[in-house]
Amino acid sequence: MNLNLKSDQILFLHKGTITKELIELVVEALEQSVTNLEGDRKVRRKITNVFIEVFQNIGYHGVKDPEFSSSDMVIVLSLDKYYKIGTRNLIKKDTQDKISDKIKQINGMTPEELREEYKVALSSNELSEKGTAGLGFIDIARKSGEKLYCEFEKANDQYSFFYFETRIAKDQSSGEKAKHRAASVKN
Repeated sequence: MNLNLKSDQILFLHKGTITKELIELVVEALEQSVTNLEGDRKVRRKITNVFIEVFQNIGYHGVKDPEFSSSDMVIVLSLDKYYKIGTRNLIKKDTQDKISDKIKQINGMTPEELREEYKVALSSNELSEKGTAGLGFIDIARKSGEKLYCEFEKANDQYSFFYFETRIAKDQSSGEKAKHRAASVKN
């Protein structure tokens, strides 16, 4: 992750095991933080929705291993023109290519294509081994209106750390949104 942090930029930071039970408590804390900072209700809703999705992705799909018990992380930053949501979690090393390919595919889609892909995934009866329909990254891209960014780092022979970022523009006017979808999330 390409983070240059100042303490006043951090809206939320959680490091440690992420469980399904923790999600509700954490969402309440983030909503309060964002409500105090962001006046635009649409932006607040997007931050909350994307945050819930990334948090659930870690809870449902992240690998739990005692050796890496505190490796999960979620951070929300307030920067000049956008909010950045970043995560880190442990995954099986053999899933890297699948995740990377999915993100590249999503980044190559227009908003209309994302909407159609979402409908197709929603209507298919295929569920992952975790019982989800694989909508997470599609949903994040749709809600954020931004490109998705990921990196992988070897943890050991079996696992990798998966770093993920997206952002949400503070200015949600229609002209700005179109520009953001084409931009790199590293900016």
